Amino acid sequence: MSDRMVSCVRLFAFRKDISMNNKDRKRQIAYEVLMILVSLALLTFICRLWPILLLIILGILVAAIRLLFLSGNRVDQVEPQPLLPAPIPAPTESDLRKLAHSLITSRITTLVLNEYPNARWIWEAPNAFELIELGEEVYILLNRAGGYRKAKVIIQNLQVIGLQYQEIQKKPDESEERTEAPATEQPKENYELIAFEWAESHIFELNARCNDAIGQGLTEIILMAGDLPARESWENVCLELQRAGLEDAVCIAEGIKINLSH
Repeated sequence: MSDRMVSCVRLFAFRKDISMNNKDRKRQIAYEVLMILVSLALLTFICRLWPILLLIILGILVAAIRLLFLSGNRVDQVEPQPLLPAPIPAPTESDLRKLAHSLITSRITTLVLNEYPNARWIWEAPNAFELIELGEEVYILLNRAGGYRKAKVIIQNLQVIGLQYQEIQKKPDESEERTEAPATEQPKENYELIAFEWAESHIFELNARCNDAIGQGLTEIILMAGDLPARESWENVCLELQRAGLEDAVCIAEGIKINLSH
């Protein structure tokens, strides 16, 4: 009897010496200890060893409380499922048109700068992209392009194939007038390019002025004649401002009025 008790005690001590971090393993050990103590209690009860039986019963209570504690705190960890990537929305017709327009503009800029690094260009027609979609001819106006003022954009299947540089065509009556005009007559100004260059160099300043005016509660600002290029270019300046986002820009006697109420 004593040998069996010694063996049980040694088994208990051996299991107690092993380091366990896993709660399932600890619960298993508590369960085994409880079973051993119950077996010892039965043996001591049969042998009438009352003092030892009382100690074993106390141990059974402790082991039972420990087992209940481990069982109550058991938490099954659920591994998080990997998140699926958000579906990429299919591009709309508007997105494809914007992409095509951006590629056309970028390609034209590349072709122009390859030939004339300091050149600038604008569309001759404000509705150039509509003309492209209709398959009609489109042109760009040039500045600082080796004397060329205009170029035809060759497009096939919404792809820019190349540019055809050309001089500004003169009307027959203009040619006759120029032959009879004095030698001191100056060539006609290209007000579209003047307006383009002025708007490009002042657009950030104008945006700041518009924001300040809106902050002050104003509904409009007026660009006086002294701040603008030649009067003949004001209409073109309005067009350039509209392209830049200042949609309600109109010519008045004093200069150009930009309506901020929209």
